[in-house]
Amino acid sequence: MSDKFKERHAKLGCMVLRLFPKVMQMILKYYITPEGLHTRFSKNDFRLVFTNNEVDLMEKLPNIDDFTVEISYKILRFEFNMLHEPKCKWGNVPHYTDVEIADDIQRLIHATNSIIKTNTDNVTENYFENLFEEIKMMVTRIDSYLKQDDLGSLYNSLCRSGIDSNSILQDLTNVKAIEESLPDTERDKRERYSRLSIPIIETFPKILRDVIRKCEPVAKLLYQKCVPFLKTFFPEQQRIIKELQYSNTYDSLDVTLLYQLLRQLSLIPVPTKGWGKLPDKVDINLGDDVERIRCYRNNLAHRSDTKIETNKFNEYFNEFRSIGHRMDLNFSQTTNYEQEIVGYRTCGMDTAMQAKYENAMMEIENIKLRFEKRPIKFYWGDDFDTWLTNLRSLLKDEKLEGRHQVRVKIIFQNEEEVERNIAVLNSLTEEINEGLNGIEFIVATKGSIVLNVYILVEMLETDEKLLTTLALFLEKILERITTVTSETIDIVVLPVEESTQWNKPKSIGGQVCLEFDIEAKLLETDDKMEAQLIKIGDAILRHSNGSGTNQNITATLLPINLGN
Repeated sequence: MSDKFKERHAKLGCMVLRLFPKVMQMILKYYITPEGLHTRFSKNDFRLVFTNNEVDLMEKLPNIDDFTVEISYKILRFEFNMLHEPKCKWGNVPHYTDVEIADDIQRLIHATNSIIKTNTDNVTENYFENLFEEIKMMVTRIDSYLKQDDLGSLYNSLCRSGIDSNSILQDLTNVKAIEESLPDTERDKRERYSRLSIPIIETFPKILRDVIRKCEPVAKLLYQKCVPFLKTFFPEQQRIIKELQYSNTYDSLDVTLLYQLLRQLSLIPVPTKGWGKLPDKVDINLGDDVERIRCYRNNLAHRSDTKIETNKFNEYFNEFRSIGHRMDLNFSQTTNYEQEIVGYRTCGMDTAMQAKYENAMMEIENIKLRFEKRPIKFYWGDDFDTWLTNLRSLLKDEKLEGRHQVRVKIIFQNEEEVERNIAVLNSLTEEINEGLNGIEFIVATKGSIVLNVYILVEMLETDEKLLTTLALFLEKILERITTVTSETIDIVVLPVEESTQWNKPKSIGGQVCLEFDIEAKLLETDDKMEAQLIKIGDAILRHSNGSGTNQNITATLLPINLGN
C-alpha cells in the first residue's frame, strides 16, 4: 500500500474524527441549548431509544463536546423534527445546486459513510481532492448559516497540522456507519396522531365558522332560518342553536353542527359528488372542502387506536394543507390557514402537548372497547350510545310505525388486501344475502371495504339482538375474505351526521367498511347485541381458513341518522 494513499485516507479520516462531530454539535446548539437538552433528558422526556454509549453521552449534559455525528443527527431529525428533508431525500446524494442546511448534513453523513467504508487503496488523488473540496464548501455554507467562522478555522487548522496516519486509520475503524433512518416507535406513531389532531381541533372549526359567517354574518338571522328545522337536530344541538339569537356569535358551534347547518340550510353549493361522500382530488369547490373536513375529522376521530404510520401521516397533512390553501383563496387571502397547518407538521411537541391533542381528539367520540369475544373486539362511542338510546325510546313508544329498517356501518380498520377483498365481496352480494335474517348486504366501495346493510328495526331492540345480528353477518362476510391474517378484528360502531339523506361513505383508504340495516329488535338490550356479535366472531374465526390468527384488526360500527 502506497504511503500516499494512506496519507490521503488519514486526512479524510481526520475530518470524520475531528471536524464532522464539531459541525453537528454546533448545528445542534443552534437549535437547542445544551441546558435544554439536559432538562429534557433529566425528565426522561425523549421518545428516542438511546444506545448505552449514547446514554453515557447524554449523562454528561450540558457538556456536548463528545457528542458524535449520529447522536446529534438523531436528536435534530427524530426528536425535535427540526430538519426538513433534503430535496434528494435522506439516504441520497444531494444535487450540487441543493445548499440548504439539511442538504449539507446529508453530504456530511454521506462523506462519513464513504470515508469509513472505502478501502485505503481506493483513495485516489481525484477522490481525495473532490471530497476535500466538497467538505470545504459544506463547512463554509454552514458557518454562514450559523453566522460564525469557527468551522472554517477548524477545517484550515486540520489541513495544516501534521497527522499520524496509522493512528487515525486505526481510530477510523472504530467509527460505525451512520444509520439515516430509525424504526418507528409506538410513541412516533402516537405523536403523528397528535399532530394530525391539532388542525382538526384548532383549524377546521375556525374554517367552518368563517364559511358560515360569510354565508350569514348575523347569527340571530341564522337562528331564524333554523327554526323550521330544529326538530331534526339533537336536543343539545337545539340548545346551542337557540343560543345564537342571544350570543350572536358562532364560537360555540363545533364541526358536526357547522357541517349540518351548512348542508341543511343549503348555505353553500352541494359538493361535486354530493353530501356524505369523500370528494375526488379533482373536486375543489367550497362544498367539496367542507365535505373533506367532515370526512377527515371523522376518519381520525372514529379510530379505535391512536397510531399513524408515516405514509398515512403525510397523506393526511398534504390534504389538510391543500384545504387550507383553497380556503385562503376563498377568503381572498385574509386568512392564513395553509401556513397555520404547515406549522403544525413540525412544531415542537412535548409530552404534555401530545397528550392534550390526543385526548381532545378521542373525546370527540369517546371510543371505548365495549365488548370482546375473540377474534372480534367491538368499539363504539357516546354518539352511538345516544343514537341507540333514542332509537329504543322510539321503539318503546311505538313511534317507528311504518319504518322497518335502519342503516348501520361497520368499518374494518385493517389494511390487508383491500382491493382484492372488495372485488370478492362485490361479486358475492346475492350469496352473502341469502339466508340472512333481518339483514341485507348491499355494496362495497373502492378504497376501503364498505358494506351497506339494511337491518330490521326490531333487531336493535336489545344489545343481545344487535350483537347477534352483527356476528351472524360478519360470519358470512369473513368466510369469503380469506386473506385476513389478523389475530383479532376491531369493529367500531359510530353514528353518521347526515340527517336528510344517506350516502355511501368512502374513507381515506386502507379500510374495510361494511354498511347494513339491522332489525331493530336485535339491539333491544346489551345482552342481545353482545350475543349477536359473538356469533359474528365465531363465524369469522371458523371461516378464515386459519388465516385470521396472527395480528389485530380494528373495526368501527356507525349508525345512520334516523332522520331519513
